[in-house]
Amino acid sequence: MPYIRPAATPHEKSKRLLRGYDITASKLSYILNCSETTARSRLKNPGTLTGDEWLKISRRGHIPVEEIRGVFMS
Repeated sequence: MPYIRPAATPHEKSKRLLRGYDITASKLSYILNCSETTARSRLKNPGTLTGDEWLKISRRGHIPVEEIRGVFMS
């Protein structure tokens, strides 16, 4: 039987971007100024991140805006 790759989740690219920059729940809670529980839920489902939160991640997390745009444009 051939192997069928499971379908990618809708926000897999944004998860990969945050993991690539080593953004953990504790770092994200500092960046967003929220509790660690909230940050962990945002990491599990990056679709819940707002535009303002992505801007904070860009500024405080030192992720270039172009890379964040690239995630949503492709």
